[in-house]
Amino acid sequence: NIFYKYAEEARSKVIAKGIVNYRKNKTIEKTLELVEIIKSSVGANYFYKKHPEREIFQAIRIEVNSELKAIEVALPEAIKRLKVGGRICVITFHSLEDRLVKNIFKKYSETNEIFKGLPDKDIPLEYRPLIKLVNKKPILPSEQELKENSRSKSAKLRVIERI
Repeated sequence: NIFYKYAEEARSKVIAKGIVNYRKNKTIEKTLELVEIIKSSVGANYFYKKHPEREIFQAIRIEVNSELKAIEVALPEAIKRLKVGGRICVITFHSLEDRLVKNIFKKYSETNEIFKGLPDKDIPLEYRPLIKLVNKKPILPSEQELKENSRSKSAKLRVIERI
């Protein structure tokens, strides 16, 4: 489930089954062992085309560190503590993180459904948006930045301002 949910890996069940079968005989002690298990589970052709081990290791890291839960808890708290005019900038490197950040920003930047369409002055303060989106779309790395830092390829920057 972790591989499917966090790595969005199509062959997650096959990989998980391969790991379970391997661990019946021996514990996995090295990362290269896990890479070989993944490779033997999905086949060399798929392995070299897609390199699923990258996403699998990422999925394990996300689960072990509770990274998405940390975002779910910390970001709304940061928004509430931010002073008017203050900004929060979030850089994400994974689609799951980005979707989560985008949805949290969306939630706090919209007027409560009950009051949609009313002028701001007629909406009670507790139902008004707490933030505004500084940029509607995420800011992506420039060609220059990609040349200087290839790891920035998946980076997305989202910025909000407290209102």
